[in-house]
Amino acid sequence: MENINKTYHAMAFFDLDGTLLNKNSQLDEEVIQALHHIRRKGILPVIATGRGHFELDALMAQAGITSAVTMNGQFIIVEGEVIYHEAMAAESIAKLKTIADAKQQALAFYDKDTYCVSEMTDLVKKAYGYTDAPLPTVDSTHYLTTEINMLLVITDQVSDVAYYQNLVPEFNYFKNSPYSIDIINAGSNKGTGIKKVVELLGFTGETYGFGDGPNDLHLLEAVDHATAMGNAIDDLKAIADFVTTANTDHGIVNAFKHWGWL
Repeated sequence: MENINKTYHAMAFFDLDGTLLNKNSQLDEEVIQALHHIRRKGILPVIATGRGHFELDALMAQAGITSAVTMNGQFIIVEGEVIYHEAMAAESIAKLKTIADAKQQALAFYDKDTYCVSEMTDLVKKAYGYTDAPLPTVDSTHYLTTEINMLLVITDQVSDVAYYQNLVPEFNYFKNSPYSIDIINAGSNKGTGIKKVVELLGFTGETYGFGDGPNDLHLLEAVDHATAMGNAIDDLKAIADFVTTANTDHGIVNAFKHWGWL
């Protein structure tokens, strides 16, 4: 990879749902045009998401984005190249799965290519329908033969975050959907992923972050200039340098105007 500092003077990291995407989990045309515009101005747009990178191909092509901090910081691609991936220990996954099985809750396994679940349930269908994602295949032993970079517990109970955290503390837990909990290695998050990008590339420019949800707290804390969406949680707005309008009310475009990019 060429010296990124020669091409870009800034990086902008974007959450997806509730931030870059509209209520239909799609990119508005004005957002697409704005993303192309900032890239031409020397600002590298980077997706920062809990999703797997393999879920983003169409969206990234549409927006002209070639870089992504995915799986909440555990799998990173810059300019189309994988620069970092972090495995989760199979023995810890097995411990978590035993607990989830006892609660009759499905686990989703995310690797470098795809995702699958331990069992198909009605709540699994709701979880993937919530983000308009294809239903996963079923493979309860996938973690035994493949490097896993992220897990989901499929649950609609907020209290399950503390429940699993107490029993399997070697993982981090984020309730980012009404129907699931994102699970990654303890000490990892979107913020560590952003710092890893800057470190591995030796990037010396300014960094900007845009988000709305609980797993964006670390994202905003990791950048030089933090933007919370108008629909963001209060904790995020409290640490933001700027609060824009909602994602459904030209929030990204208004934020770009604030930062002098448009």
